[in-house]
Amino acid sequence: MGNVLKMDKKQVIIGLIKMGQSDRAIHKATGIHRTTIARYRKAVQSVPQVPADVTSVKCQSVPPVPTDQISTNDNNKQDFPLPSTQSQSIISHRECIRSSVLSGLTAQRIYQELVEHHSYLGSYDSVKRYVRKFKKRHQPYFDRLPTFPGHEAQVDFAKSPCKVLINGKYRSIWFFKMTLSHSRHSYEELVLRQDTETFLRCHENAFHAFDGVPETIKLDNLKAGVIQACIYDPVINPVYQAFAEHWGFIPNPCAPAMPNHKGRVERDVQYTESNALQGQQFESIDDGNSYLRQWNKRWARTRIHGTTKCQVWKMFVDTEQQKLKPLASCKFALFTVCIRKVDITGLVEVGCNFYSAPARYIGDYVVIHHNSTDVKIYSKEEPHEPAKLLVRHYTLQGKGKCSQTADCKPTWKHPDLEAQEMYYCRKARLIGQCCYTLIYRILSTDAPLAIRRVRGILSLQHKFDNKTVEYASSIALYQQRYNYNTIKSLCTMFSEKGDSLQQQSLALTQEHDALRPLDEYQLHIEERTR
Repeated sequence: MGNVLKMDKKQVIIGLIKMGQSDRAIHKATGIHRTTIARYRKAVQSVPQVPADVTSVKCQSVPPVPTDQISTNDNNKQDFPLPSTQSQSIISHRECIRSSVLSGLTAQRIYQELVEHHSYLGSYDSVKRYVRKFKKRHQPYFDRLPTFPGHEAQVDFAKSPCKVLINGKYRSIWFFKMTLSHSRHSYEELVLRQDTETFLRCHENAFHAFDGVPETIKLDNLKAGVIQACIYDPVINPVYQAFAEHWGFIPNPCAPAMPNHKGRVERDVQYTESNALQGQQFESIDDGNSYLRQWNKRWARTRIHGTTKCQVWKMFVDTEQQKLKPLASCKFALFTVCIRKVDITGLVEVGCNFYSAPARYIGDYVVIHHNSTDVKIYSKEEPHEPAKLLVRHYTLQGKGKCSQTADCKPTWKHPDLEAQEMYYCRKARLIGQCCYTLIYRILSTDAPLAIRRVRGILSLQHKFDNKTVEYASSIALYQQRYNYNTIKSLCTMFSEKGDSLQQQSLALTQEHDALRPLDEYQLHIEERTR
């Protein structure tokens, strides 16, 4: 006795059949053999028991256009004539079936509408066979679009029918194909994978083989070229977009699920599979690519193409080669794209290292382009604002290292300690020479509290005038008391007693054992600021 499906799987199959799914689609979704699915389909799609009172049945579906309302346009009837049939149950419903097929309804939907609204008593298989016969006779029409020389090339990846020896076993691999739409001259290359780097390098090899670059490239919606497929506005992979700008062409993706938009390369792939790769075995990929180059020279380019009625190579040399754009001066520097959030220290992490971004982007997301040589940080692209380069770093080697640039820090932030000390010395010089000497001596001690003392002394000019701070600094130098509280007390005392104390004050001593000459101070400053 054969295996019997469990009830849950039966319900899944029956549900998918009622939804109109094909046997192949149900097999992919459930893994159940199509023969079993077909057996259940036959049981489910038997003639239903239609209620006697059809008007009492609530139906949400829209009935097909009645036969008496079908357009009687002579051109429409001539373009879509009715195929003959021997089924008596179908003959009276042929016009209705034609209108439903032209409306885009499936055979299952047509069968349901005939049963519900036209008292159809035949089987579903009869409807399906007639719909299939109608569609077979009336294939879709496509215009042949002419292309100018050098205007377009079409690219595609395909599974190669040949075998290549890899790690001791013969395996199937992929092959890349680029075909020039005007002359049909092509480039082929066997590859191991379909990643972005392989895709771009195959483009470059094709450009060098053609000795030029076409204006546009028609490609499929693979992730290496298109991030989000869309009929109206597809989102191009930023790496592929940068590659296109580097080589000077415009990417033009096909519409979703429409591979016939690049029919020239699709047909050329079949030609290559059947005439070059079918039944072949190679000891390495290099051997296979060498064979493809020889095959292209001997057979592909010397053939008379069935559409152009001209030799492929002659048409390429005579009309298309001179229309191609010149090659780029160097290869494209491949990079990886990622999105990072700028942390509170103004850094982003890339490859276990840290790189600075402008401080105004703290908390925002930025786009990173990085490779083995550069790390470029871009602003995130907005609907009305294109992305712009914010900063560029050299890629750090190792882990846990940090690359920071002075331009990324806020304008009020000093880039390092020496710049901060020079800033405080400049402010002290504006107060007076004694204050400058005092500040320099405090900073020369390298004490942990030196910076804080200097900030406190310089802040006194907001409460007292510069003359008072300068006089207090002179007394502090004479007494060798280099702290904030002493100078603040002196400033308070001088401001309370006024000019009387300043008139009685001793003249400043310019030469003393505790005082260094001013020339020596200047020499120390120059040495520290080099």
